[in-house]
Amino acid sequence: MLASQETITLSVFPDLPSADARRSLASWLRSEDRLREKVTTPSDDTSAEGADVLLVAVDSGGAVMVLVQAIAGWLTHRREDVTVKLTRPEGWSGELDVPRARDMDEVTALIEAAVRAVASEQG
Repeated sequence: MLASQETITLSVFPDLPSADARRSLASWLRSEDRLREKVTTPSDDTSAEGADVLLVAVDSGGAVMVLVQAIAGWLTHRREDVTVKLTRPEGWSGELDVPRARDMDEVTALIEAAVRAVASEQG
């Protein structure tokens, strides 16, 4: 379990610059009960190296698992290529992208790896 609430930064790298991937992902995440009130868009319209940014406040490893599963679900419904990078304040990061998300075995492995990484950081 996370000791206290922390914010995970989601950097969304759409393959097509005109795509509004961040708004779509934010809407998708807000449809999850455990994430609904946790997803915010920085007021300064943050963009880093071609990425649109979302912030998600999580307070447990379970919430992180819901987040990773929700991102994977969103990716499987995308037509264009998108990569989502998750970054924790302590420096841990992981990426999910469309080619891997289409293979459900890969999605499961990515989710398990992300949850293990978060759990080991809590140690």
